[in-house]
Amino acid sequence: MDMITDLLFWTAVVFELIYLALFTWTIKSESFRFWPPPSARSWQFFVAWIVAGIVFVLYLLLGLFDFDSFVLPSFWIRAPIALTFLLIGSALGSWASLSFSFRATLGLGNQLIIRGPYHYSRNPQYIADSLLIVGYFVLTNSCMVGVTGLLGVVLNLLAPFTEESWLEARFEEEYRNYKSRIPRFIRRRK
Repeated sequence: MDMITDLLFWTAVVFELIYLALFTWTIKSESFRFWPPPSARSWQFFVAWIVAGIVFVLYLLLGLFDFDSFVLPSFWIRAPIALTFLLIGSALGSWASLSFSFRATLGLGNQLIIRGPYHYSRNPQYIADSLLIVGYFVLTNSCMVGVTGLLGVVLNLLAPFTEESWLEARFEEEYRNYKSRIPRFIRRRK
């Protein structure tokens, strides 16, 4: 099982590093865009969603195969903490998804959504995904989930930077006004 688990882990890490490189290239380049994809028929669309799907499945499997390989307390102590993260992440993610059209979630939307959780954060789906990643890590207590999860959180932190210039070009003044009022992630207390 160790050889298979190692293969799953390194496959997930390589895919996440490729994603990270493509996000970075999108952020740094004015002529290249990986995310959001230019269309539903573009290579970017297929690569983004196929890789995300593969990494998601590998992440879940790593939690099962590498369970309790880290140093967190016993399962019964960490389970309520994990469930709190998982429930909050699921609730926020569901609320964000219900406020957003499915096409927009895929990166293909044509309307600026500013209702629901988007009234408080420009990126509630990325916050929700990060909470789910942390919750699953705490639940599984897996070193491999920790590493792949950390890369996932970094991707969630970078994703808005791939979208902002695209949103500004697409929605112009409407997005600039929204951006000036609503924080990228969460509002800081003054």
